Amino acid sequence: MKESDYDFAILHPALRRLFGASDLYNYGYWRDADGGQVATLPEAAKRLVQLHVETDPGRGNTRRVLDVGCGLGACTEMFAAAYSDAEITGVNYSARQIAHAKLNHAGPRTEFHQMDATAMDFPDQTFDCIHSVEAAMHFQPRRSFFEEVLRLLVPGGRLILTDVLARRPTTFIPAVNSEASVSDYSRTLIDVGLEQVEIIDILDDTAAPFAKAMHANAMHAYGRAIEQDVSGYLLVYAVKPG
Repeated sequence: MKESDYDFAILHPALRRLFGASDLYNYGYWRDADGGQVATLPEAAKRLVQLHVETDPGRGNTRRVLDVGCGLGACTEMFAAAYSDAEITGVNYSARQIAHAKLNHAGPRTEFHQMDATAMDFPDQTFDCIHSVEAAMHFQPRRSFFEEVLRLLVPGGRLILTDVLARRPTTFIPAVNSEASVSDYSRTLIDVGLEQVEIIDILDDTAAPFAKAMHANAMHAYGRAIEQDVSGYLLVYAVKPG
């Protein structure tokens, strides 16, 4: 996908209306902290970011956090609130989205940079935790992103991401990201050198209700594409050996 393709998807006026003032763009996690059903897309989108935070066992002792594929910057700002003593960096492929993030979501501990997720301009062992919220399926190739994660994490650092599996290459998941199952995905992480890999398929609480929301808002082509193409929605936790 070209930079303009990412911008068209995330900045589409119809989707901006559905996400409201949240500045988020993801399928959402449609369960609240007590396991109940979430009612609206903006609430579900925020819950997905909260799920990332809840998945990190080391968040109370974290100095630097990286958010890869940060979109418009709202999720990065949420990470800054959750990691109250850490410096937070968001990176994204799109100059337009990074400009929006800098204008609306930067802060004393939060900064943004335009970078390619497969070749990031940071020194080795810079970050304690790396998050990627529903973005890694776009990275070409995803394996190179995992290799960058291994390089950038300190020993014992954590990778937490949500990611999408597809039955076949699509407009948003290229053929090079060919992991078709949880076992394939786990094998790639382990081959790169990450360990303590834990993967949960949360499709029924993410992509499936998001597709229903698209149908409910007369965006039937989008809803059908998700139902036909998306085969898994993964919550991933992995650690750099240390």
